[in-house]
Parts: sequence; structure tokens; C-alpha cells
Amino acid sequence: MSTTAYVDNQPPQYADQIQSQVRRFPDHVRSYFSTMLPIVDWLPKYNLNWLYGDLICGITIGAVVVPQSMAYAKIALLPPQYGLYSSFVGVVIYPFLGTSKDISIGTTAIMSLLVSQIFLGIESTPQYQSGEWTQHQFAVTAALFAGIVALGLSLLRLGILFNFICQPAVAGFMAGSGLTIVINQFPKIFGVPNINTSEAPYLVFGKTLSQLNHSTVDAIFGVLSLVWLYGIRYLSQRLSARYPQHARKFFYFNIARNAVLIIFTTFLSWLINHFGEYESSPFSILGAVPAGFQMMGAPKVDSGLVAAIMPNIPSVVTLLIMEHCSIAVSLGKQSDYRINVNQEILTIGLTNIFGSFFSAYPSTGSFSRSAVTSKSGSRTPLTNVVVAIIVVLALYALTPAFQYIPNASLAAIIAHAVTDLISGPKVWRRFLRVHPSELLIFAAAYIIALFTRIDVSVYVPVGLSLIVQLYRTARPDYAILGRVDMHPVSNSEKKQIRDDYEELADCRFFSFTHPTLGHCVRPIAPGIVAFQPRDNMLFENSIYFTEKLMDEVKRTTRRGKPMAEKMGDRPWNDTGSVEKGRHKPLLRAIIMDLYGVHQMDYSAVEDLKAAVKQVDRYTGENVSWFFVLNDSMAVRKCLLFGGFGTQRRKPGGPFHSDLSKKEHKEPKAGDDDSSTNGNKDGTEEKQIEVKDVHKHHSTGSNGSGDDVSTDSSFWAQQQCNCDSISHVDDVYPYFFVSMHDAALAAYVTQLGNDDAASVEQSRQNLSEIDEEKKIEAQ
Repeated sequence: MSTTAYVDNQPPQYADQIQSQVRRFPDHVRSYFSTMLPIVDWLPKYNLNWLYGDLICGITIGAVVVPQSMAYAKIALLPPQYGLYSSFVGVVIYPFLGTSKDISIGTTAIMSLLVSQIFLGIESTPQYQSGEWTQHQFAVTAALFAGIVALGLSLLRLGILFNFICQPAVAGFMAGSGLTIVINQFPKIFGVPNINTSEAPYLVFGKTLSQLNHSTVDAIFGVLSLVWLYGIRYLSQRLSARYPQHARKFFYFNIARNAVLIIFTTFLSWLINHFGEYESSPFSILGAVPAGFQMMGAPKVDSGLVAAIMPNIPSVVTLLIMEHCSIAVSLGKQSDYRINVNQEILTIGLTNIFGSFFSAYPSTGSFSRSAVTSKSGSRTPLTNVVVAIIVVLALYALTPAFQYIPNASLAAIIAHAVTDLISGPKVWRRFLRVHPSELLIFAAAYIIALFTRIDVSVYVPVGLSLIVQLYRTARPDYAILGRVDMHPVSNSEKKQIRDDYEELADCRFFSFTHPTLGHCVRPIAPGIVAFQPRDNMLFENSIYFTEKLMDEVKRTTRRGKPMAEKMGDRPWNDTGSVEKGRHKPLLRAIIMDLYGVHQMDYSAVEDLKAAVKQVDRYTGENVSWFFVLNDSMAVRKCLLFGGFGTQRRKPGGPFHSDLSKKEHKEPKAGDDDSSTNGNKDGTEEKQIEVKDVHKHHSTGSNGSGDDVSTDSSFWAQQQCNCDSISHVDDVYPYFFVSMHDAALAAYVTQLGNDDAASVEQSRQNLSEIDEEKKIEAQ
């Protein structure tokens, strides 16, 4: 016994949806707050075997974060201790709130560069010149309000906005910013005095080159530091490749190169300044760094300073989120875990809010340190606790030694760290191979970062990417489908109708522009147009789709009513030749393959209804529309609203809506109204209507073989026997689950009533062949 399962995925009522959401609201609230403390989930399951990896990784990152944080604070034009304050608060808070095991929150080179650019504007104000505003006020105010905005975005669950920043924009911004930072460190590395690094990078680079002959002794520290950093890096990579059994040792030696450099150059600087007879240091050194946490307490908020900083807060928050979430997502993919973007933004917000009480400036996840954390074998976020301990020890025990750190060595560490952010020609070619627009977005961010403020290099490429995406959505791809027969068509005149039907049942459907099979594609049948949108049908592209459909209709079919002989009797926009197109067939049916369409809105339905009227006027008669659908509720509901399910004509409009409470579903063409049909061989075929194909597998069955109710108020659906299903169809006569079914139905419409008997005979023969194949397979 074979079964035909009819699918009727009725849209639920709004009242039912509201009741469902109300019932689930307590669960949503619990889920909302339970995700705010991820440590509650992983800390009770902590394995002591992970402790060794976390300790080693924490010590490694601690050796990196201390010199880096002080160096990055110098980029921000702030005292070096501000970098240590910022790095401490971030690593203390992250284990409680973070969802990545690899992220290290603290100072970053790019954020420090943006802070310096903002500070230059504040520094020139009369309030700062008079002493009313201070560096401390600026730093903590920027951190406080950036944290408040980030916290608000997280609580509103607006982390989805991060997905609108494409990867080429991020890569271009990082590369341009990294190159800007490297160029700004050249005067310190080569000991060139009196270079204004606040100017455009190309000016800084040019002036540095032109004044290299005025280099001071700082160049010895700077150049030798670069040689050490890159030499150890290259040597470690070569030795790891040659002796893979010792690769782990070489990795840690490579990571320690920053700490070794600072220790050695600081000791050498101390020897020179302590035993040399100099009134002041012969080279530039870091200077006195106060011990412990200075000026802790609630930030003093000045309304004037807030007003001056607030226009820059959106840029700061954008950079905080983009830099942090980009590296977090990337490391999550590498280590096979998924981060919660909203939770990460919450962590950024609270880090900066609490950081403002510790004299910190805006901080976020660091690219370089997070990458090192991942490679160092971090097992859990507990690594950050070890880093925090090292930062505190540095603040209270090592500050007397910090004053002798050569600024040239710090500049070399900065330049060496950010060069990894600069993408080379290999990355450019990858973007170009995908699409020229990807390279355009990347280049826009890259170049703009070199000539203006770095926040502009974020907004412009993001804007370009949105324009490109909007254009792709407004002008999406589409296809005109035809058939590719799997075997030659019979030449027998007596069997022409039957063979055409059978050939259509066995053929495959491809676009006429298919790169491989396009030359083999032929029309489905005379007077049938098959149109396939390759994107969602929404207000921005629905007119475009319907216009292209009408173009194809007019190109392949003729008018139902011939044009007037006289030009004056024709519409102003139709002046073609009368003889043109008379050999073309009359349009009989349109197939809309919407299997790849998952969203549809009111505008798209109205445009489809307008297209129905245009087609009817063009052909002079009512044309049937056949739709191939997936299980998208949005598309189905819109089409039923437009009346495309039953296509019952009404005066003044194409169809009556199918969304009324009591609607009669007409049977498919050629189907019997009864629930049990007699086949040619006397076997019975059950036709069971199933309201939701996803629900009927798990509901009960009474085994009676009766039709299942399709009333929208009937929620407890019966289960059909899945072992006996021979065919799946939609309960609405103009909706189909496959292109084959839609093409066959359109073919029947194209033939007309005279050949109905022959078509039915072909259908029965095909059913017999299918049954024989199943028996042979068993």
C-alpha cells in the first residue's frame, strides 16, 4: 500500500505566538542572566591537570604584558604606569565573565594610537592648558564612558552589529594601523630627534629619513633591539623546523625574547647611568615609574571634558569591540569553541568601567598577547589570574628598575609586535581572487589609516561593505530554468504526448546560462517559463525580480491579443513590429522556483500580484502560477496572503487570500477527492494530508488510514506510516515540494483538457515503473 503525504504547514496565529512567548518568558529571563557568569559553568569542572598549562601560559604572558603595556601607554601619550593599570583590571575581570580561554584584555597598540589622537585634540584646549583638565581625568573619563556604552550594547544584546564588519575591513584597518604605529616608532628606534609623530605617517616617514644623519646614541639600542627580536624569531622558527622534537622549548624561548631584551637593555642602561659621570642619561630612558596603584578612586567627571570626549566615544567603542571580538572569534575557530559576542562586549564594558577607578585608559583584547596565549597552551581563562599576579608584582617590586628602560628598546618591541598585523601581497591576492570589491574594501581601510585618523579607516570600509551588500541584495542573481533530458525523445507520433510527459518526469532542470550544461538545456515546454530567484524576495529586490520575469515572458512568448496595426492606436511604450513574435507560443504557465528563498515580505507579495495582472493583460487570459517551496514559514505565509495557494480569481485583484479561517483546499490536478484511490493493478493508494512535515513523525497514529485534518486549529497531528510514503506533495494545488512536480503540473496545464486522458495514462505507467523498481531493489 503506497501513501501520498500532503504537507500543509499552516502559519500559526499571532495569539498563539504571543501565548507561547509569554509561557517561555521565565526561561528566557533565566537564560539571560545565567550566561552572564560563565565561570559558574567551567570552574566546578576544573581539572587539576589543566593547572600546569595555565601556570606556564600565565607566566609567559606576564613576561610579555609588562613591557608591552608600558610601551603602549607611551603610544597613548600617557605615563607608562597607566598601561600596567589597564592590563591589571582586564585580566582580573575576564576569568569571571569571558567566554574565551585565550583572550588577554589590556592595552593594545591600535587603541593606544586612537587614544593619542583624541588626546591631541584635548591637549590643545584652553582647559587643558590652564590645568583644569589633566591626563588622568582624560584617561579615566574615556574609559568610563566607553565602558558604559559597551555595557549598554551588551545588555540590549546588540552584539549582532559586529557581524556587519566584514573581514576585509578588519584586515585593512589592522594593517593600516599597524603600519602607522611602526612608522611612528621609527624616530625613537633610529634616535632621530624633533619629529612630530602626530602628523600623517607619510610625513613622519619622510622626515625621519631626511634627518637620519642626526641620529643619536638611541639608534644603537633601537637597531640592535630589532636585530635581536627578529633574529631570535627567525632562529627559533628554523630550529623548530629542523628539530621538531624540541619545538616546544624553542617556542618558549622565542616568546621570552621581549623579556630578555628588556632585562638586558635595562641592566646595561643602569650600568651606564650609575657608573658613568653623566648629569642626565646620554640616551632616552623611560623615567621614574611610581610604585603601586596611584590615584585610585571614583573618577572625577567634568561635564566640559565629557562633552569634548563624547563625539569620539562611538569610535572608541567600535574599535574596542572590533579588535576584541575579531581575535576572539578567530581563536575560537582554531581551538574549536564558540564565544558569546554579547558576553564579550559585557566584559569589555565592565573592564573599562572598573578600570576607570584604577586610573586605566580604554583597553580591550590584545591581538598579539591573545595569539601567544593560544599558542602557549592555555587551558582555561584562569591563565589571566596568573598574569594579574605578575602585573601586581611588577607594580610593587620592579618599578625602581623600570626607570632605566631605554625608550628605543620599547619602540623596537612595539614595532616588532605590530608587524604581524600588516597584511602582505599574499593576502591582497586572496581578496582579489574572491571578488574585486573585497580588495577595494581592504585597500580603503589600509590607505585611509595612513592619511587620517584611524577611526575614519573603520567607518569608510564598513560603509563600503554595506553599500556592496545592499547592491548585491538589490540586484541579486536569478536564473531561467530549462530541462536537460536524460535519454532521447521518441520519434513515434502516436506516443508523442506520453513520451514528452515521461521525459519531463525523468529530466533534470538547469539554468540556460549553466557554465557546463547550458548548451544542453531546452525549454520545459512551449509556453512555460520557469524563473528561479537566487536570493530572498524582499522590498529592495522584488521589483527587480518581477521585471526580469516579465522580460523573459515577453522574450519567449507572444501576446494573446495582437497589437493594433496603426501606431497611433498602440500604447506609447509599445512600438514594435506587428509581425515580430507571431511564431512564439502563447504563455500558459509560470513556474517560480522559490526553494532557495527563505524570506519574503509584503512588498514582494504585492509585486508578484502586480506581475500576475501584467501577465494576464499580456496573454489576454488567466495564467497559472506554480511555486516550488521549501519549509520557510515566512515565504509560505506571504504567498497564502496573496492567494497564490488556490489562485481563486476576484474582481479588481488577482486572487482571494488563502489566510481566511475556513479555506477549501482544491485537490491537485488529476487527483481523486476520496482518500483511497484504485490503481490499475487493484492496489489501494492512501492519501494522507499532513499539516506539518516536521511534526508528524513524533505524534501518535490511530492506524485507521483516514485523512488528517488540515484545520489550523488542529494542533495534535496524526502520524503517517513513513515506510509506505511514495510521494510528498503540498495540500495547496499550486504549491509543490520539487521542481519535477511543478513542471509536470505546468505541462498538464499547457496541454489542455484534450490530452488529459493520455497524461493520466502516462502517470499511471510511471507509477507502475516506480513500484517495479522498488520491488527489484528489495
